[in-house]
Amino acid sequence: MARAVLRLYPKPWRRRYADEVADLVAARPVRVRTVLDLVAGAADAWLHRRRIPGAEPLRIRIPLALLLPVAAYGLLTLWNPGVRDVPSLHGVWAQAAGLGTTAEHVARTATSLFVAAAATGVLSVMSLLISSFGALGRPSAGAVTRRTARGVVMSAPVLALPVWLVCDLFYRMAFADSGAPVGPLGHAMLGGFMAPLVLALVLPLPSIAARAPTLGPDVRGSGSTLAVAAILNALGWLAVAALLAMGLAQASLGFLVAMAASALVSIGMATLVARSALRQGRTALGQLSLA
Repeated sequence: MARAVLRLYPKPWRRRYADEVADLVAARPVRVRTVLDLVAGAADAWLHRRRIPGAEPLRIRIPLALLLPVAAYGLLTLWNPGVRDVPSLHGVWAQAAGLGTTAEHVARTATSLFVAAAATGVLSVMSLLISSFGALGRPSAGAVTRRTARGVVMSAPVLALPVWLVCDLFYRMAFADSGAPVGPLGHAMLGGFMAPLVLALVLPLPSIAARAPTLGPDVRGSGSTLAVAAILNALGWLAVAALLAMGLAQASLGFLVAMAASALVSIGMATLVARSALRQGRTALGQLSLA
């Protein structure tokens, strides 16, 4: 059991000390306290891992394919308590509207920024699609480029449906007065929940295209445009924050916490999408320069 506990220690520690400690364990009687001391030592080794000679910083990487769906689910979950807190939605807007037309201008600005973010996200892949169509009809393009371009072209219709559904839902709730967003404040912040979903849905296209170095410039262009979309989304939440500040006294603590968490998840999700596309574009361009 004592020797099994040694496997709980970090790998750098085991490389340096495991044989020596195993010899000590084998040379003397082992009691329960010895095992407990070894367990405590393993916990201490992980807590102070940096002090172990030759140990590299511990890096925990969560795959983006897992992180984005979790963020999307969290964003949609956070929308629920926001919509249900009707007194805060009406109270904040009533106090903000008491300041004159400023609140209306800020609300329209927030909606416009979120719409622009979603539209920019959709437009970010247009040049990539055009280049992919062109590569399919160009005999001089390599096999890798044609295969990758075919993957981009075939994936676009599959992704177009959920993008259209999200945009249609956004339009119906924001402009067709479907009743789900409560009042002008609900309409103003609605786009902050929808725009990051659109950005995440278009990301697979530059991710697929990044496999072909010749499409690297278009992937990098998509990443730059998605970065602009992420900035517009963040500015939209800034406008929402201004509205909340105008009627802060009428908002419940739970509502403010839900909206703050929503803004963080929304901005973080859009930033992750843009960062991923930019990184993929740099990688593809690096491979192109080496070729």
